[in-house]
Amino acid sequence: MILFGVRSPLVVEIEETLLRLGVAVTAAVSVSGTPRVIDRTHLVDLDQFSPADGDVFIAAAFGPARRAELISMGQELGMASAPALIDPTAILPRSLRVGVGTFINAGVVIGGMSIIGEGVLVNRAVSVGHHCMLGNFVSIGPGATLAGNVHVGEGSVIGAGAVIQPDVRIGSHAVISAGTVVRKQVPDGALVAGNPAVTKAFKPKRSSLAVEGGE
Repeated sequence: MILFGVRSPLVVEIEETLLRLGVAVTAAVSVSGTPRVIDRTHLVDLDQFSPADGDVFIAAAFGPARRAELISMGQELGMASAPALIDPTAILPRSLRVGVGTFINAGVVIGGMSIIGEGVLVNRAVSVGHHCMLGNFVSIGPGATLAGNVHVGEGSVIGAGAVIQPDVRIGSHAVISAGTVVRKQVPDGALVAGNPAVTKAFKPKRSSLAVEGGE
């Protein structure tokens, strides 16, 4: 397994999951900035990295745009995205469908008949209800709760501790701020916050949820 993009603190969570799974890390590739990894013996800069045939990788970034960028870079080097990386402490139903390149962190609970797309991040202690659908490159922060039959569009971000009530539809590339309680539909590209959720002016450069510096 190659860890690709190792500036994000998320890489430490991924390393812990790989350790619990008994999966060896071949290399931790630093694309830019100061790397954050537990085992630095496998650390290598991008310009010194040469993948071997059959190497697969997982992109370590919270922001959807950055994760998609890292996946594209890895594929350009001839690597394939890893099958879904799922922490052994997660509780998942047999009916769950999960796309490649997705990371499901420790303590996650997901209900039956749910579908998770490619390159998705489901962070620690998240609860996802039955019949939920998460589009490609969705990011869900720690401790968020999605009730049953929630649909989240591609590239959207749900902040830590947010609560999405049943049957809600969240559009693509939307941002749900930490701690928000969402009771109604959220359109594409919206930024919502509060309890109950209200739409805010979207200023991506000031949003730590929408924009992630470095890796």
